Amino acid sequence: MNVDDEIIYLRGFEQTTVTKPQVVADNVLAGIFLTDTRYRAALTALLLQEAVEAGRRLALVCGALASRAAPPARALRRPLPDLDEWRAFAETVGAFEEPQQVLDWLHVDASASQSAEEMVAFGGFSRLSAAVRVLEGGPPEVAVERDEAGTAVLVLRAYPRPGERAEARLPLVDGQIIALGDMAGDFVAWTRDFLGAYLDARAGR
Repeated sequence: MNVDDEIIYLRGFEQTTVTKPQVVADNVLAGIFLTDTRYRAALTALLLQEAVEAGRRLALVCGALASRAAPPARALRRPLPDLDEWRAFAETVGAFEEPQQVLDWLHVDASASQSAEEMVAFGGFSRLSAAVRVLEGGPPEVAVERDEAGTAVLVLRAYPRPGERAEARLPLVDGQIIALGDMAGDFVAWTRDFLGAYLDARAGR
């Protein structure tokens, strides 16, 4: 793959694959509080899936840019990070104290400094580990339960291996639902920013 082919591929990857979770999340948020409340749990589960996909895609792009063991266009052609890879990503980012450390890690210039600053300030990637575990194998079982205070709680379950159960829980309250959409949007924006900085440098801009 020559430079032009790589840039064309990565531009398309950025505009479609990377952006898809935000497009879905925005459309779900636009109607989730207007639709029948019976569907709110299912729509929230979809929001969580999109946020987790966006986060795993961010981890994948960061890994490709940080390593450079293979051209990023080739490194991105693999499954999304699994739980162990996600935890390693969360630990790496969690150790950064300054945005410049992120830029140095990814080998990108200051054009992505705002996203680097926001990612360092976020500091919550490890909180998604339970959801990554549930979702890494595909769509989960979805249920709604009540906690001791009577609050509805979204429960996602998966069965990675016979006799083993993975579970993630999220209170079905407006603030948490909106936060999922915001999270998906942030992850997508950071991914596009880092990838865009690489592409601009690759194109000699």
